[in-house]
Amino acid sequence: MAHAGGFDPAFDAAATPSSPAATPGGDRRGVDDDDDEIGGFGTRRDEAPSSSKPSDRAHWNGSTEFILAAVGAAVGLGNLLRFPYMVFKHGGAPFLIPYALAALFVGVPVLGAELMLGHAMQKGIVDSFAIMHARAWGIGAAATLGGFLLASYYGVIIAWVWVFLLASMTSSLPYDDGKEETFFYDDVLARRDDISRGIGPCKWWLVIALTLTWATCYACIRSGVKSAGKVIWVTLPLPYLLLFFLLIKGFTLDGAGAGLEFYLFKWDWSSLGKGEAWVDAVAQIFFGLSIACGNMPAYGSGCARDNKIGRNAWVIAVANAATSLYAGFVVFTFLGHLAHVDGVSVNDVAQGGWGLAFVVYPAAIATFGDGAAQFFAFCFFLMLLCLAIDSLFALIDGVITAFCDRFPRCAKHRELTAAVACVAGFFAGLPMTTEGGYQVVDVVDAYVSRYALVIAGLAETIFLGWVYGADRLQDESKALCGVGVGGRYFAPTLKYVVPSVLIVMLAYNLTREGETYGGYPRYAIGIFGWLCCVVAPVTLIGLGVAKPFSLLRPGAYLDLEDEEERAGGGGGVAGEGSLEMGRVRSRD
Repeated sequence: MAHAGGFDPAFDAAATPSSPAATPGGDRRGVDDDDDEIGGFGTRRDEAPSSSKPSDRAHWNGSTEFILAAVGAAVGLGNLLRFPYMVFKHGGAPFLIPYALAALFVGVPVLGAELMLGHAMQKGIVDSFAIMHARAWGIGAAATLGGFLLASYYGVIIAWVWVFLLASMTSSLPYDDGKEETFFYDDVLARRDDISRGIGPCKWWLVIALTLTWATCYACIRSGVKSAGKVIWVTLPLPYLLLFFLLIKGFTLDGAGAGLEFYLFKWDWSSLGKGEAWVDAVAQIFFGLSIACGNMPAYGSGCARDNKIGRNAWVIAVANAATSLYAGFVVFTFLGHLAHVDGVSVNDVAQGGWGLAFVVYPAAIATFGDGAAQFFAFCFFLMLLCLAIDSLFALIDGVITAFCDRFPRCAKHRELTAAVACVAGFFAGLPMTTEGGYQVVDVVDAYVSRYALVIAGLAETIFLGWVYGADRLQDESKALCGVGVGGRYFAPTLKYVVPSVLIVMLAYNLTREGETYGGYPRYAIGIFGWLCCVVAPVTLIGLGVAKPFSLLRPGAYLDLEDEEERAGGGGGVAGEGSLEMGRVRSRD
């Protein structure tokens, strides 16, 4: 993920002696022109494009730190705010069936492929695809764009969290009078209901909170693995500890049992006959595992060569699912209590999304009385902050890694690159701090999850499964660390099941586009939805096909000493020295 000083990541590349790109004198023929070559460096199907030599790339301080970071990237607001409501909405425990199937046949294969990709290539997603084929870099760029769009509105939601966190430190909660909706929509957001004539001006308090968000993010990732690896030891365990405190409190509340009954113990099997439940399950997995948005290959590239990356993909997926279930118990004990206090059914207070975090939950906490209410409000919003900030800096790290891989100056000045990326995220979020910002967040959230991530994921799986070869990718991972993702299960799933599911999901989402989403003006849907989340990623994929990337610069030549070492290593993926490749270096 991070790059050590002096490392030239864009051109520290593997090359084979038979490829035109590897000839002394820097002849670049065949890199951009020969589309029959699978590798962007001219590598062929029987040659792995990565190097088994110790990489100059900075690495996580052990497998445990990597798992913590990857779980922190995967586990976020969706686990707490979206998943429990999806279970409630789609019939309780029966929803766990499509969710488990989606995790097994969509989530784990894509997550494993992305982690193996970054691990084998020791690059982020853009250059990893460019290594495999010079015309495939656009797929990685589309995924990176999706990650940046996610980060842009994630930062704004964290800004809302900052406001509520500070409000919890007051002597009396500003919403303890039963006007939680008024406080959130009118006081915090200053929301404008009609944005047909524009989204209005930015609100200074949200701009300040957004600045604080991105400053915090920069502090976490400015040195890449070195800084993020330290931060994650605090920001990941702390939310679980706070969730435990909230769970204990929830179990002591009147009405908690009724809430849990609505969460998992009222079964409606008819929901499984509805397409929406299955689409929501896949969407939850895609969003929940943080796949198809560029950050997982970046994290995988920070793993040492002997990291059991395929096995760790299962650990991350299981941790994500367990956290979602765990969070649901916390949410619904509090919802049951709120329904008990108001004398209504849990059906009447349950809602998903931002309303759950910023309206319903504060309303439940406000019933605890002065002192206890402030304490548990502080715990809740600190937990949200930690969950969200881990995901935010993971998303933006995927963007930083893409630039550092491609441009040596960005790698040399990584802290400055990180600062520029964070400033870009700040400016991208500014439209969401306006009076119409809530609607902008809603549109971007919907269209990123419905289209941007699905388009990138579909392109990824088609290329990895059919062009590069799912078996080949897993074989290379086994050659490096001894294990893959799932034996014979991985390749057919990545080739057939995942693309089929994503195509159906895209078709289903398109059929729901009859009326303008949310009743918002067409300009808002057009700019923040279709243009940013559909047109832009598709354009990047097409641009990659039209304009290949060469990862060699003019004047590069093959280090003959490395070439002589590699020559005795044997060919083929399974050979002991098959990953021992020549190193391309610059004359200057």
